[in-house]
Amino acid sequence: MGVIFFIFLLSITHVSLLSNSVNAVYPKKGFSLKLIHRDSKESPLYQGNQLTREERLQRLVEQSKAQARYIESQILLHDNATLSMNPDAVRLPVIYESLKIYVAMVGLGTFDGSGEQFKNYYLMVDTGSDKTWLQCEGATKAFYQDEPLYPWSSSSTYRPVPCDTHPYCKGDRCNSDGQCIYKVRYDSGYVSSGILAVEKFTLGSDSGGVENIDLQMGCGFKQDNFGQYIGRNHLYGKRDVIAGILGLGPGEMSFLNQLGAAGEGKFSYCFEALKNHIEGSDTYLRFGADATIGSAYEEVYTTPIVVSPFRAHEYYLNLEDISVGDKRINFPRGTFEIKSRKEGGAIIDSGSPVSTMYKDHFDLVADLVKAHFKKLGVEYIGTRGYYDVCFRLRGRFDITNYPSITLHFQQADYVISDYKANFLMMDIETICLGYYRDNRNMPSFILGAMQQANKRILYNIMDQSLSFVTEYCRSGS
Repeated sequence: MGVIFFIFLLSITHVSLLSNSVNAVYPKKGFSLKLIHRDSKESPLYQGNQLTREERLQRLVEQSKAQARYIESQILLHDNATLSMNPDAVRLPVIYESLKIYVAMVGLGTFDGSGEQFKNYYLMVDTGSDKTWLQCEGATKAFYQDEPLYPWSSSSTYRPVPCDTHPYCKGDRCNSDGQCIYKVRYDSGYVSSGILAVEKFTLGSDSGGVENIDLQMGCGFKQDNFGQYIGRNHLYGKRDVIAGILGLGPGEMSFLNQLGAAGEGKFSYCFEALKNHIEGSDTYLRFGADATIGSAYEEVYTTPIVVSPFRAHEYYLNLEDISVGDKRINFPRGTFEIKSRKEGGAIIDSGSPVSTMYKDHFDLVADLVKAHFKKLGVEYIGTRGYYDVCFRLRGRFDITNYPSITLHFQQADYVISDYKANFLMMDIETICLGYYRDNRNMPSFILGAMQQANKRILYNIMDQSLSFVTEYCRSGS
C-alpha cells in the first residue's frame, strides 16, 4: 500500500446535505475524501484512554517500522517471477492493527424508498493495488464485519460490466452469464473474487454538498484467507468496520485513474501537527479543482516525482542532501538514488507516522543534532524506548533553540522548522528526535506524516511533480 496514501486508510467525507446532491457522470468541480485518523475521537476504532502516552509514542515507531517493511516487500515484489506474471497479485501488510492510521467511509449505491439514498461502508485503502471491492450480499465466503454485506440487488444503480466492453474483461475474466469477473490475489494468500460492476459513489464536493460519480468496483462473493487480517476485532471487544478495499494504486482501474478529467490527475492534503496526547486529527484528501496550493503571496516549492526503474507504486523523490540548522551534511552525490539492487531511494509516504532513515545516514544527522544541543548545554541521554537520540531538558527551554531540519530535494528545499515535527516530548523533561533509525536500506529515506505536518502538499500525476508550501493545518484542513 503505497500513497497516500499514501499508504493509509482513507475516508470519504460523511455527507448529510443530500438536497445539494448533483447527479453527474463526473463532479463539475473538485471533491474531497475525509481522512479519519484511527486515534481521533471520530474514528470507529478509537480506543479512548486505553493507551498511555508512552504506549502511543511507542506505537508511532512500531507503525513506521511495519510500514517500512511493507514498502520493502512492495519493492521486492518485482523479483518474484510468479507474481510479476500476474498483474492482479499484490502484497498487503500482515499486521492490520499496528499498521493502519486512517479509516474510510464511502457512500455507495442508490436505494430509493428505503429511507436512505446510499449506504456507507468503511474500506481499507491500498495504494499497491488498483482494485476497489467490498463484500456483497450472497457471498459464499466472507470475513466477519459488523454491518450487513452490501445489498447490491437492491441498488438501482448497480450494473455488472458486460464481457468484452472493457479491456480488462477478456478470456477467463468472463463468466457463463456474460458478466466480467475479477479476482485479486494478495501475496500473503488473501483472495477476493466476484463480479466487476459499475456503481454510484457519493463524494463530498468543494461546494459543501455532495457529488455522484460512477466507478467500477468489485462485488466480492468469495473472500479467502482474510481471517488473520480483517474481521478479528470482535474477538477483542472492538468493532469490525472494514468491508473491503479501496485501490489507489497506479493501475488503470484504480480509484484515482477512474476519476479521469474529474480528478485532473492531482490531489493534496494538509496534516495537523501531533497533539500533546498523541491523538490523531482528521483532514481531507482533495482532488481535482479542490486540490489547490498556496496563494499569490506565498512561494510554492516544486520537485520532480521520480519514476522508479522497476515496478513500484511508491512516490520517489530526488533527495540530494540534509541540513540540521545551518549545518549541511554534504552527503556524496547519489547517496539517496535508487541503486541497481533496488536499494536506496527517498519516498514520501503518509502511511508512515514518523520518518524513517537508513542507519548510516541517520547517524550523521544525529551527530549534528547532538552537537547542536551540546552547544546549548543540553544533556544527551541516549536511547529512550524505540527512540535512539534523546535529551534531558532542565528548566525552561526556549522553542527557538530547537534546530530545523532541511531536506534538500531537487530544485526545492523542504524546511521542517516546527520543533513538534522533528522532536517528541517523552515526558516533562525528556525529548527525542522523532525519526526511526532503520537497519535496512530499502528505501534509504521515508518522509513520514509527522514531518509533513503544517505543510500543504500537492501531488500532480500529470506532470510528475510534488509541490509544497508552509500552511497552518487544522483538523479538517
